[in-house]
Amino acid sequence: MTEYAVPATGALILNDEDQIFLMKSPKWENQWLVPGGKVEKGDSMHETVRKEIKEETNLDLEDVKFMEAVDGGNPDDFERDTHFIFLNFVCRAATNEVELDQREAVEYVWIEPEKALEELKLNDGTADFIETYLEVNPDF
Repeated sequence: MTEYAVPATGALILNDEDQIFLMKSPKWENQWLVPGGKVEKGDSMHETVRKEIKEETNLDLEDVKFMEAVDGGNPDDFERDTHFIFLNFVCRAATNEVELDQREAVEYVWIEPEKALEELKLNDGTADFIETYLEVNPDF
């Protein structure tokens, strides 16, 4: 186990139809989640969110806005015993060409946020993120 909390970015990415991008990840027990990753030394959280999403999905982003920081505690569904501090962003997809890296993500979907909450097996952090987005910022 890491002896300190790990900062990690994540982004709720919207397309032109206001659907959100979710991906299925083997690192999270094949649950659906938002793309993102750990902030590396020397990188800002804004650089990290763009870099991680590009690596995992090939998507470019625009209108990237910070939404919240959430204590991730110690999620049981992650592949390692890690305490995350999630830095959550909301943004728009600048491109539509998705190409998954097949390591972090093996499947993806564009879906209405409410439908995702009802129909997909989301990890807890992603479900909370979507619910907060709908409460705080439904007209992004």
